[in-house]
Amino acid sequence: MFRFRDSSCDEKPELIIIPMVDVMLFLLAFFVLIAGSIIPGLAMKTNPPKTVQKSSFHPKRRVITVTVKKDGSIYYGNQRLTFDQLVRLLRGFRRQSPDISVAIDADREAPVQSLVTVLDAVSRAGINSVGLLAREERKGNESSR
Repeated sequence: MFRFRDSSCDEKPELIIIPMVDVMLFLLAFFVLIAGSIIPGLAMKTNPPKTVQKSSFHPKRRVITVTVKKDGSIYYGNQRLTFDQLVRLLRGFRRQSPDISVAIDADREAPVQSLVTVLDAVSRAGINSVGLLAREERKGNESSR
């Protein structure tokens, strides 16, 4: 067995956790910021309409989710938008990435005029790929989104 020579070092080893805390805070911030864009529709809860038909909407690489609440208000994430703000936002996304799709997450009791307003804003922004999120009705009273 090895024996170490007596050393004159009086310092005891220390565990420095500051870099580990920095890394953990960075990871926490990363997941909080990214979670909203990975899982669309988590910010606002809606009661989407039901459908019996499979979706024919084939989204492009990036999907922007616009929410229409029961009272007709329009949101992107947690930010309430007017028509002009929505057009500017969508044009900005289109400039960043030309192949984007817009998914409209509308409450089933939302006014039709609000849906038409969102569709007009999408059209004015020059985006051709748009879809409406609906809950698929299954036999046995099960439903999934």
